[in-house]
Amino acid sequence: MAVKRQLAEQGPELDFLAVAGIGGEKGNVRDKVSRWLKAGDIIGVVKGIYVTAPELRKRPVSLEILANLIYGPSYVSFEYVLAREGLIPEAATSLTSATPKRNRDFDTPLGPFSYRHLPAAAYSFGWTRRELPDGSGWLEAHPEKALLDWLYRSGSLRSVSALEERLFEDLRLDQELFRDLDRERLAGYAALMPGATFRVHLAKLLGRLHA
Repeated sequence: MAVKRQLAEQGPELDFLAVAGIGGEKGNVRDKVSRWLKAGDIIGVVKGIYVTAPELRKRPVSLEILANLIYGPSYVSFEYVLAREGLIPEAATSLTSATPKRNRDFDTPLGPFSYRHLPAAAYSFGWTRRELPDGSGWLEAHPEKALLDWLYRSGSLRSVSALEERLFEDLRLDQELFRDLDRERLAGYAALMPGATFRVHLAKLLGRLHA
């Protein structure tokens, strides 16, 4: 019973180090983890990452927290943030994150998690920590940065018209909600992104839309 209480207190998202510190038992940690997996007290997500059993959870599992734990460093970004904010009509097919490491995809019992590489110059800004009432939290891009991250990964562009086509036809970005984004933040982030797509064409597009 003490172990279940500790799992409930630590969970619902757990990495291997958190699980290893539970129970105060001596012996092989992997044996302990294996025993709890077999008993159904924890559920494996990917190697070294777990969630507690539903009956032990004090709140729902946060997929965003799991995204940070599964592969890091990373922050939630791209289509997942854009869809949740209503900026694009389609729901994201996976929980998408940015990382300075190589691309990775994970299929898990809780759904797919996708990680896309950004160079350090594009990765190092534009995200914040979001928190749940219990103090647990994760790193996530501001909507403005999530859009720029997606645009960077979609490839460079040579004109404002090509940029408009990419945003409003390919991505199906809502134009009214795009205008409602924080223009100062968007322009400031764009100035830090590598390439003329951001420093030239996006600057012109923003000037046109807000004229």
